[in-house]
Amino acid sequence: MIFGGITIVCGILGTISGGFILDRMSATISNAFKLLSVSTFLGAVFCFTAFCLKPLYGFIALFSVGELLVFATQAPVNYVCLHCVKPSLRPLSMAMSTVAIHIFGDVPSSPLVGVLQDNIHNWRKTALILTSVLFLAAFIWFIGVFLKSVDRFNEDCENQTSPSIKASMKPLLDGNTDKREDNVLES
Repeated sequence: MIFGGITIVCGILGTISGGFILDRMSATISNAFKLLSVSTFLGAVFCFTAFCLKPLYGFIALFSVGELLVFATQAPVNYVCLHCVKPSLRPLSMAMSTVAIHIFGDVPSSPLVGVLQDNIHNWRKTALILTSVLFLAAFIWFIGVFLKSVDRFNEDCENQTSPSIKASMKPLLDGNTDKREDNVLES
């Protein structure tokens, strides 16, 4: 119950605080990568130290700070996903990010943790090994600071339609086709 409560509270507070911090440091792609690398690194330090401690209250305190810092990466990740693509590709960017998180994180993590624990037979060592992955993640985010990035958030879409044209279009789900499609089909 305590562990779950900590995760819920830190998840909410960390996500919100990550967005506020990014806004305060002037939101740019480079600053998002800086926040990602620092937050992930410090979160890894606190979580790693927490798993080294034996007293429960010390663990809870350090792990809470570590989780808060790790969850603070949510807003900068979303910022990078939204600002690195043209406006027309934002939904696809967020969808691909979500699918990638699940495919490379959620899906394989449980079986891999089980295999690791079956071989080591020590939960503390297993947790320390898994927490060490956050140091690698912090390094990868740090590389992003030095990559040349173009903020495409305010770019115009090449297929942008005016509001008056959008209002006069008939829904495609009703079996109607767009006038542009009719012209293409007649050609």
